[in-house]
Amino acid sequence: MTNVTEAFDAEQALGQAIAARIRDLRRDQSLTLDRLAKLSGLSKGTVVALEQGRANPSIGILCRLAAAFSLSVADLLNEHPSTVRFPIERTETRRLWTSAKGSSAQLHSSTSGRTMFELWSWVMMPGDVFSADAHSPDTRELISVSQGALSVVVGIHVEILSEGESARLVTDQPHSYAAASDVPAHFTMAVLERGGHRNPGHSSTAAKIQGHVP
Repeated sequence: MTNVTEAFDAEQALGQAIAARIRDLRRDQSLTLDRLAKLSGLSKGTVVALEQGRANPSIGILCRLAAAFSLSVADLLNEHPSTVRFPIERTETRRLWTSAKGSSAQLHSSTSGRTMFELWSWVMMPGDVFSADAHSPDTRELISVSQGALSVVVGIHVEILSEGESARLVTDQPHSYAAASDVPAHFTMAVLERGGHRNPGHSSTAAKIQGHVP
């Protein structure tokens, strides 16, 4: 119960922080609600709910909004994105998704700017399926399984990756991830999605989490 409560509290805090960030960015870029909805491929009602803190953003929603503002997800999450370029810069790990069964996705690091180059770690519990919309054209993902077995579906193609196996994906079509055995699947993911606004309807980095946003 404690873990569920902590996850709920973290989700609520993220939703409120994102609400303020969306309002500020939209005003800074002189975007109307209608224009932001069109650029992100979201409904105006969803944008309003997010901006008012009445909806919790999924990973896919965050990626759509970041693209609409010509930012990376890391820039969207940080009120003051890094502008100083040091040879080494520390980044903050953020857990952006959890499920009732204990699955989770963490964003460890991301480049700053329109081109999204991201490093994630995932845990998929048996019985959970993470379904994602198509990313923008030619988006690439690198997957490496460290524990368990992972079922990866891209379009009509299916692969089962066992512990120690890796794959490269072109995820500009619907795709999904699921544990392929009765033990959790642990895997890392690197995502490269080039800068620029996406076409409406495209999302990014493990797109839509069902049930988070109306």
